[in-house]
Amino acid sequence: MVLFTLGQFIVHGVITNAKLKSLYNPGLTAVILGHVPIGVWYLVEAYSKSTVTPWDWVLGLIYLGCFIGVVMQLIGFRLLAAKDSPYPFAPEEMERFDRRGHLARLGKN
Repeated sequence: MVLFTLGQFIVHGVITNAKLKSLYNPGLTAVILGHVPIGVWYLVEAYSKSTVTPWDWVLGLIYLGCFIGVVMQLIGFRLLAAKDSPYPFAPEEMERFDRRGHLARLGKN
């Protein structure tokens, strides 16, 4: 989970902001105020009790890769995705905050 927190920070704090050319995006506050402090606290506690070994990091990276690759990408974004869902987003939700205009200014629309 601590490694996933680092990934969340990289995605929400760097990659998403670079793509949107902005300083903030949904999820950034949760990562900075929630995930990161809990992750740092966990590492401080784990290292103070000498319970973390190099093998823990290796196995954690393997587990993280499998989770992201299989659970999130394959199952979540491919198998469970329905392009013809009977529950689409409402048009007013999709037009909130001038999303289309913002993407057009970025050249992504």
